[in-house]
Amino acid sequence: MDEILGSVKISEKRFLHLGQLSSQSLSAYEAEHLGFDGYFLFEASDEPGDKGINILGKMPTLEAAFRLMDIWQARAAA
Repeated sequence: MDEILGSVKISEKRFLHLGQLSSQSLSAYEAEHLGFDGYFLFEASDEPGDKGINILGKMPTLEAAFRLMDIWQARAAA
């Protein structure tokens, strides 16, 4: 099951998400090499011809994921 911790709208049909991805999602996007645990930074798109997700990075722990969210929110507020 995918679990989203935070999201930012990039454009009308594109979003940046931070969260966990299920083994099914990781397999569907051929990202098994990243491992099935941890937290992922990924872009999701509903643009025609570009549907799906693009995994940009992985945080090994919940603490690292929350730290990234803190940095992300501080940057957005600046």
